[in-house]
Amino acid sequence: MNEYDLVVSKLFRGTGVDFEDCLMLVKARKGKMDIKRLERHFRETAGYDISEGRITRHLERFISILKDEKLYG
Repeated sequence: MNEYDLVVSKLFRGTGVDFEDCLMLVKARKGKMDIKRLERHFRETAGYDISEGRITRHLERFISILKDEKLYG
């Protein structure tokens, strides 16, 4: 399991604590995480889940948080 797998698994669950944990990990990696890669990995994994639409909203929320924190885009 790598950092991308960890973030994906936390975002699948999608609690407030999970979003905070993911944000802390991205901050700790100081620009070394490829967010585009994370998005691709998340979407690929979500494709196997019965509630793909609900789970994808978690990714969208996390991307929004990253943008608010000036960590992406």
